[in-house]
Parts: sequence; C-alpha cells; structure tokens
Amino acid sequence: MFGKLLHVDLGTGSFKDSFVPEEIARQYIGGKGLGIYLLDSLMKPGTGALDPENVLIFLTGPFTGTIFPTSGRFVVVTKSPLTGMYVDSHSGGFFAKELRMAGYDGIIVTGKAAKPSYLWLNDGKAEIREAGDLWGKAVDDTVMAVRDVTDPGAHVAVIGPGGENLVPIATITIDCDSDTTRAGVAGRGGTGAVMGSKNLKAIAVKGSGSIPLANESALRKEVAEIIKGINASDSIHTRRIVGTASLVEAMSRTGILPTNNFQQGYFNPIYGLTSTNLRHYTKRDVACSNCPIMCGKVLEDDGHAVKVEYESIALLGSNNGIGKMPQLAKAVRVCNQLGLDSISAGGAVAFAMECRQRGILPDAPEFGDSEGQVKLLEDIAYRRGLGATLSKGVRATAEEIGQGTDHFAIHVKGMELPGYEPRATWGMALAYATSDRGGCHQRAWTVLGELDGILPRFSTNGMALTVKSAQDERAAAYSLVVCDFVPYSQERALSCLKHITGWEISEEEYLFAGERIWNHTRLFNIREAGISRKDDTLPPRMFEDPLPMPPRGEQSVSLSRKDFDTMLDEYYSLRGWDFEGRPTDATINRLGIRQRI
Repeated sequence: MFGKLLHVDLGTGSFKDSFVPEEIARQYIGGKGLGIYLLDSLMKPGTGALDPENVLIFLTGPFTGTIFPTSGRFVVVTKSPLTGMYVDSHSGGFFAKELRMAGYDGIIVTGKAAKPSYLWLNDGKAEIREAGDLWGKAVDDTVMAVRDVTDPGAHVAVIGPGGENLVPIATITIDCDSDTTRAGVAGRGGTGAVMGSKNLKAIAVKGSGSIPLANESALRKEVAEIIKGINASDSIHTRRIVGTASLVEAMSRTGILPTNNFQQGYFNPIYGLTSTNLRHYTKRDVACSNCPIMCGKVLEDDGHAVKVEYESIALLGSNNGIGKMPQLAKAVRVCNQLGLDSISAGGAVAFAMECRQRGILPDAPEFGDSEGQVKLLEDIAYRRGLGATLSKGVRATAEEIGQGTDHFAIHVKGMELPGYEPRATWGMALAYATSDRGGCHQRAWTVLGELDGILPRFSTNGMALTVKSAQDERAAAYSLVVCDFVPYSQERALSCLKHITGWEISEEEYLFAGERIWNHTRLFNIREAGISRKDDTLPPRMFEDPLPMPPRGEQSVSLSRKDFDTMLDEYYSLRGWDFEGRPTDATINRLGIRQRI
C-alpha cells in the first residue's frame, strides 16, 4: 500500500512512522496532492516559512520507482519563504526511487536541529548525524563527502551556501552533475532556505527493498505500449538530441524568448544559444531513473560538469544579454553549486541590470556582462553587497529600492517568471497569474498550442477553459508523480495506476482529484498569504509596455488589462470562485475539502 511516511523531528531527534489512510490517498493520490493535504494538516496556521514549526515534506507518488517511464521524480512541499504561499518543487534523478526502496514513500521534517546535521536513511533505519564539517561546502563537495561516510551508492539531497544563508531563492539539489546518472534540482520557491533554517545540510538514502505492485505482468504490457509511443514521437527524438534547448530558436523567432529583463521577446544574435550550439558543447547525455527520453545535456565549465536546460538559457542567457554558451554554462554552474534557482537568480540579475541601465543601481553589471553576472550570483548566495538586497527576490528588492522599479520587477506573487513572454502568449499570461505557487510555467503550458494554431494567438477565446483544465490535469499528474515530457493517455495511465496500487479510478475521478488539489491549495494560499484577485495579475510592464517583436522590433504586440480581466473573470467562473478569487462554499463542499481554519 502507498503512503508510508517517516516523520523526523530535528528538535528532539526523534523518528516516527505514519501511514496515510487509503481514503486520503485515493482523494489526493500522492506527490503534489498529498503534499497540500499534509502541509495543511500539520502546519499551524500563520507559521513563518523559516520558523522551526514549518513543515518540510519530501514526497513520492504511486508511480515513483516503478517501471512506468519517467518515474524517477518526486516533490518537495513546504511554505515558501519567497512567496509566503504553498510551494511544491519537483526534481528528477534517482533519489526518489532510492527512498521508496529504503522503505518509505515520503519524509516529513519538522523542528530545527541544534547544530548543522544530516539525515542518513539506510533500508528503513534512520539516524541524524552532525554536519559541522559539511556546512559551507558547495553542492558537489557535500554529496561526495556524505557518500564517503555513508555509502558510495547513496543518493543525496543537499543544500549549498544559498540554503545555509536562508536565501529565499535557494534550491535543494539531488546528487552531482559529475555523476554518470542525472542530477536533479528542486528549484523553485526557496525550499533550500527552509531546509537551511532547520540546520539540515543533507538527506542521504540507500535502499535495497522492492516496490510492491498489484499486477506486475499487466503493468509491463501497458508500459510496453507507452514506450512504443515514446520511441515513435518526433518531438521525443528532438529532445533526446538537444534536450529542452530545442525551444530556444522557436521562442526567439516568435517573440516569446525573454530578453534584457523582458524588454523584448527575441535575442540577436541567437546563434550562440541555439540547441545545435548546445549540442556542440555537450559532453554526455543523462537520464532520470527509468527514463527512455534522456533529455539531460551535460556540458563542461573549466573541467567541471554542468547540466544546462532551456529555462537557464532563457533566464541566465538572453534575459541578461549573455549570448555565448560557455559563459552561460559558467553562470549555471555557479547556481548549481551554490544552490540557487537559476530562474529566480537570473531574474534578479536581469532586474539589477535594468536598474543599471536606468541609472538606479550604478554598481550593478550591464546587460551582456557575463563576469559581472557570475560575481553577482555569488554575492546573492552569500548575501554580500548588492547581492544581499537581490537575494530577497525581485519583489522585495523593488519594494526596498522604490523609484518605480516595481514596473519592471518581473514576478507573479513574488516568484520570478520563467522563459516565456506573456504578452506574446496570452494563455501563459493567465497561467502565470493564477498559478498556485507564483510565476510558473508548469501548471499550464499553452505555448505550443498557441504557436501551432490549436489555440488562437493573441486572443482570449478559450484560454480560461484551457488553463483551468490543464491545471487540474497537471495537479493530478504531479501527484502520480510523472514527468511533463512523457506522452501517454489518461486512460492508459489510470490502467497503470490500477496495476500498481489496485485502485480503480475513472478519468472523471482522476481529474476531480486534480480540481480538489488545486482548490485546496488556493484555500491555503488565501489563509496564509491573503491571496485574492489583486494578486492574480502580471507585472505592470506586461500591460503598459508594448512588446517589440522579431525580427527587428519594428512591430509590437500588447496585452490590455481589459483582455486579461476578461480571461480572469471567465476563469473564476469556471472554477466556481467568487469575484475576489475565493472558492465558494458550494465549490468547497462539492470537492469534499476539509480545510484548516
């Protein structure tokens, strides 16, 4: 049965096993869904994100570690120090499978250790060990040091100096880019700062157990069909060769690639950042556990391995005027080793660069200054000089600086936007504004639908329903837990779920669970961060500045507040929320949500 959890109280040094009731598991599935249920159940309302009483949860899903393709993922759930809201931050790699093989489907961490510590979980046996000699180490050095004193085959979740210094954009990193297998990053929302606030430097896991299956032979048949579909997919072929960087050229050509802090949507010259150029520098390809796609592309920086993805290319590359792949790889490696979210960190640097451009922060680097970017990233991780201010995220920085900088502080609800310009893709404008963790592209990704003509571009028609439906479906999928990239039908996925757990869940029940999860998260965010209609919006630039379009910026597009409000009104209506964006009592009752008051 899925749902065995290890509860670790760092304050007392105690451990306790608990089990999720099957009724709750079926309603919330696992991963993201179970995360909001547990966070809401275990965290006292009003708890600060960096308080010892905040709950840090590592959760797998029913698919994790099984033969289902891309089943190596898991999620970290907590209250975010960046947004003050719920956050689920996802990671791939091999840690999740190892956790399940060690006998647990999740780890709940509460309290704060008296001194720097790490958790060692080996085949169901857990212990807390001192980590004073690890404190201050970078990510790869920490992973290697932990393996030296635990097991060479252990998979390790660690924080870098960014997490130790409680930087609200700090990450939790899984293993090393230098490993032959793929490393992962739980990157968004500052989960690394929460881990650092608990004096927890690392969690190492090793397991030799098996993952129970209700019907292994039937599961193998279903999985074989899914793999056939994967191997027949042209988009998967492209991703295997160039990874997520396959998006770079298309995004720049269509005005969607953030450039110079979202001042325009295309980058010239683009050639240094293209997927083919990334392929030129790629040293090897890596994949997560049980993934036939192998989309990870590992480059080198001064002889050190570094994995580069589209979002890093956009936010540390074009958005900051950096157009050379080696320069970009260096910035990514700094983020990876010091434990910074490359999206938020890139957004913070871009904000500072525009402040320099406008004469507000004369000491900030200029657009295109790759060395200045690297230094500023280091200063953010260590909270030095200007980096100490930027380390709070662009929303807090703009509030501190003033001088109209909120106009170009590119975030939603405190979380910096990823690599898709919302004026050029209106579905993403609504998706960003209504995302449950702030500016995020993974809740509903409408980009290709708009470019391929499935959705009308620069139109409000159908966007609300598309975004709402995608958010519900992704909430359910991230509870299973699966990757965005694997092509499968819901019918086949639910058949696999039956063969794994024995649960009979219809497609309607599955999507209903996603809707329940989404609304439960909304209620949590309303209570903890006062979220309402005023927050379901975009930065002023997106409504007030026309977006120069390629090839030379001679034409532009705009997104009006009226068009945006039209989409938002329709979205609220479809969700069963009132004008201020609060789920009505009828919606709460229909979904069977039992919320904390």
